[in-house]
Amino acid sequence: MAMRRIGTFKLQCNNPHVYLFLGYLIIIAGIITFPYFLTRKTPPGYIIGGDTLVHAAIARGIYLGRNPFLDQTYNIYPNWYPFLYHIVVASAAKATGMSIETIMIAFQAFLAITMILVLFYVARGLWGAKAGVYAASLSLMLLGSHIYPNPKELAPLLGVLSIYFVLKRMYVPSGFLLGLAFWTHYAFTLPLVGLPILFAIVQKEKKNILVPILAFLIFSPFVINAAVHSGRLPQIESIYNPWETDTLVNKLKSLLPPVYLVPFLVLSFLRWNRERDPLSGALFLLVGIIAIARLFPELLQPFGVYIWSKRFVGMLRYIYTLLSAYGASGVELSTKRASTLLTVTMLLLVPLAGAVIFWDSVDNDQFVWISEYDFSLYYPEEHFLEVSSWIWNNTERDDVIATSEEVGMVLNALTGRPIVATLYGHGNTFIDNQKRREDLEQLFTSSCNRKKEIVARYDVKVIITEPFVYEHWNVTDIECIAVPVYQIENVTIWEVKE
Repeated sequence: MAMRRIGTFKLQCNNPHVYLFLGYLIIIAGIITFPYFLTRKTPPGYIIGGDTLVHAAIARGIYLGRNPFLDQTYNIYPNWYPFLYHIVVASAAKATGMSIETIMIAFQAFLAITMILVLFYVARGLWGAKAGVYAASLSLMLLGSHIYPNPKELAPLLGVLSIYFVLKRMYVPSGFLLGLAFWTHYAFTLPLVGLPILFAIVQKEKKNILVPILAFLIFSPFVINAAVHSGRLPQIESIYNPWETDTLVNKLKSLLPPVYLVPFLVLSFLRWNRERDPLSGALFLLVGIIAIARLFPELLQPFGVYIWSKRFVGMLRYIYTLLSAYGASGVELSTKRASTLLTVTMLLLVPLAGAVIFWDSVDNDQFVWISEYDFSLYYPEEHFLEVSSWIWNNTERDDVIATSEEVGMVLNALTGRPIVATLYGHGNTFIDNQKRREDLEQLFTSSCNRKKEIVARYDVKVIITEPFVYEHWNVTDIECIAVPVYQIENVTIWEVKE
């Protein structure tokens, strides 16, 4: 095996220095991120309107034993979000006896370290030990991907491994991992299907087609469940209004690599142009496939078809990191001084830059700071902890709660109880969320007969009047359908009459 030098050390796959460097980088990643994870009182984003509440609610429902193919917010078919991540969280909570919230934070830390190991493993397997060490180092720049707990932490790692195995012509593991990636976040990883399909067509290696076939077979239960129970095409709600803000210019910008990787990517292209390495060439090809997936919806808009393709670029940062490691590992340094300089860059300057990027992202995020405080301090007038405690002790798992969209979203996460309606942008894409919001308003403001119709339609068991309800609506005649059973300041819990 050819030797490669990094400073004064020789790197081979079986050289202990490789694992010494890897261990060093893992320790550095822990030093960078663990002070963040260990000081969280709640999972980052565990706020009204935060995606973290949605993921906690899905995990909570599964933890409580509800069918995961049901929507865990409304307790109806179909579940609109792939739930591998949530099963892992729920299972870990069951196995350890820890709370869903604690497991979500711990899983963030686990995935941050796992990311380094995965990129090291893949780059080393493709181009050797030096590339593996460089990929592990450069991955520290990606630690900002783990500020919030969500499936987008896990899906790229499964996707990267799937790419690795297809490049190694190990089609069954590749298809299996891609299927799991779909079960985690299909929009992030869907463009990866294009690579084995293109190989099958252009290179006439028909076994490549096993990858998408196996992946879609594994993911098919989710698709079938949605198709059987939805009754309509998915309707995306987004507070970001992508149909106006996601312009062609913004699409093109989203394809650009981070500035700090540009020099390494230049080296990568030059090395590929010199060596015509098929493995790095395949990754450049995959960048093109993702670019097409991102830009192609522009061609459909004149026909009235709108697809929000922003999620399709989620894998690019990881692919760019692998290509950067390939480029840097091909640099031939003739002097010890130059070699030492590259070592210092990769093992000191890059980790330092990774720390700066991570903590700058944390400091400039307007929502992260809330997770530093005890949840009892979050909207104290809503008494979330007292109300959720009453719900746990006095209701069944599937009892439907009617309250404001804001409070309902929080209580759904804290207790797993289904609600009537959730905030815009967080509801099931396969059902009419706006109809549910209108019915919720009618429940608080309309006549007694109309209230009874809505209670019957959604099988509401508990109604909660609280500050958000009073802020939104002129509440009338709740006592005609329910009786008060618990009150704390301006929050009243009502049980619906039989």
